[in-house]
Amino acid sequence: MAGETIARVADPPPTTPFDVAYESGSLRLRYYRPEQGPGRAPPVLLVYSLFKRPYVLDLLPDRSVVRSLLRQGCSVYLTDWLPPRSEDASRGLQDYIESDLARAVDCMRRREGVDRIALVGACLGGFLAAVYAALNPAHIERLVVFALPFESRPLFAPAAAEYLARLYGNIPAWWIRIGLNARVTNRRDLPAYVAAELGEPELAEADTRPEADAVQRALETWFGSDVPFAGRLFAEVMGGAYGRNQFATSQVLVGDRRVDLAEIRCPVLNICAERDRLVPPEESTSFIRHLGSSDATNIVFSCGHLGLMVSRNAHENLWPFVGRWLYGKAAGSTSAEAPRISTA
Repeated sequence: MAGETIARVADPPPTTPFDVAYESGSLRLRYYRPEQGPGRAPPVLLVYSLFKRPYVLDLLPDRSVVRSLLRQGCSVYLTDWLPPRSEDASRGLQDYIESDLARAVDCMRRREGVDRIALVGACLGGFLAAVYAALNPAHIERLVVFALPFESRPLFAPAAAEYLARLYGNIPAWWIRIGLNARVTNRRDLPAYVAAELGEPELAEADTRPEADAVQRALETWFGSDVPFAGRLFAEVMGGAYGRNQFATSQVLVGDRRVDLAEIRCPVLNICAERDRLVPPEESTSFIRHLGSSDATNIVFSCGHLGLMVSRNAHENLWPFVGRWLYGKAAGSTSAEAPRISTA
């Protein structure tokens, strides 16, 4: 591979201080204190994906999903999935959902003194959030998923996912990187890629703009943050949930429990990125039609995949809208660039 590649590096110092509220299995639960007195929104659990580090949701002070929700008075928790060890290769959906995620939710409910919480799931974290919500509807007040792969299909056959799990045990970080970072393996390509993803052309001029340089440096570090994927979980998710279309047809099994999406009856927001090349909107918007909720809405926002988490437009318009929605009072946005809402 030509050019200078993006190397794996350790997490940078956190943008927003946090406490560890709970740790067990493959999950460390981060807790962020509200910047103002708690509001009436349910406590929020941000469920991040499994194969990159979660600090992209708290990347920089003015580009932080965590801080946006904190500023609106939400009590915020974040999943920090721990890289699987060799002995974790046999951990599957039942372990991640009914052990790690369920215990984290129970911890939140005890600490916050509530029966139900809000789940906000990012990308494959949205899959985990939806699975948990379907199995435990009594614990969920509201559900937000963004960049959710729903009718997505892997580029490889289900048998290939199972073979990789047998071959490697845990799927190596370098294998994940090849699939996810294919467009930005060379760091010289990063400025143009980020500028397009975030819809901010000035970010391509990082050498002459301090703010753009800060964004580029932070994302360059994050692009190298791939972590291994537990082998059994990889086979179940990539081979079964997506490879065999089990998620979209409510046929995923967690232990002996079937994940019936019609059990999700709480209010739901499904947020897609209009220019998402990793999870195109057409692979996500049908999610709400499979739910039992009478209050489920698609938002198609003008950005790429990363833009939902990091773009200036998202932090000026999308995340304030989501915050109001979590409080049950989002009837629109105050900006001319309000989220474009579709009920597809």
